[in-house]
Amino acid sequence: MSTTTTAAQLGTETRLRRLTRIAGMLYLAIFIIYPLSTMLGREALVVPGDAAATADGIRAAEGLFRLGMVGEASIFLIEIALAAVLYVLFRPVSRAGSFAAALARVAEGVVMAAGNVFTSIATLVALGGASYLAAFSADQTDALALFFQEANDSIILVWGLFFALSLVLTGWLVSRSGFMPKWPGILLALAGLGYFVQSFGVLIAPELAGPLEIVVIVLAIPGELVFALWLLIKGVDTTAWIRRAEAAKGAHL
Repeated sequence: MSTTTTAAQLGTETRLRRLTRIAGMLYLAIFIIYPLSTMLGREALVVPGDAAATADGIRAAEGLFRLGMVGEASIFLIEIALAAVLYVLFRPVSRAGSFAAALARVAEGVVMAAGNVFTSIATLVALGGASYLAAFSADQTDALALFFQEANDSIILVWGLFFALSLVLTGWLVSRSGFMPKWPGILLALAGLGYFVQSFGVLIAPELAGPLEIVVIVLAIPGELVFALWLLIKGVDTTAWIRRAEAAKGAHL
């Protein structure tokens, strides 16, 4: 092996380690920001079935509600970046599979942004007290605010389907990669299955929302957390990745 080849390989390994850490940090950022955004905003202020209490809560803590909205918007941006990084990491395994996983994650982010952020903006407009809202009574604007927030619950189930697909595909890529162990991929695929069960289950039978949330906690969270921490701490086998990339002809960092 020539000095030039060795230097090129070392450079690739360095960039690869950096990329895997970035992927792990982005994933952990989602793990932290999304729950905080929902807990600070919707979960803290929305009272199911009580439009007046919901409207009063949002008016009294509009800054908190807006902070949650900004957090949800940032998730969309992080998801796009993560989709790109994971595409590059797993492209040597399957270009088509990696692209499909990235596309599913981008679709999830788009639906999340268009749905979650839109319903938050619409809620704030309904409660904003603009002069044209005088055509509506206070009860009606309060009801509109709760309507938008409850519509968001269904939108979450829709982007959850795209998210589930991205997890299943990424789990498949991990398990057959050769530069990561199979078991994190299996856990990630199980996480995707958990989100599929939750989204389809609640859409079909809303009364099962509580039990199905437990399914997600049991199946999804461990798999995602393991994957994120593995990328951040262990990374990938750089030698195996380079070998796989060379075999795939052209999957370069």
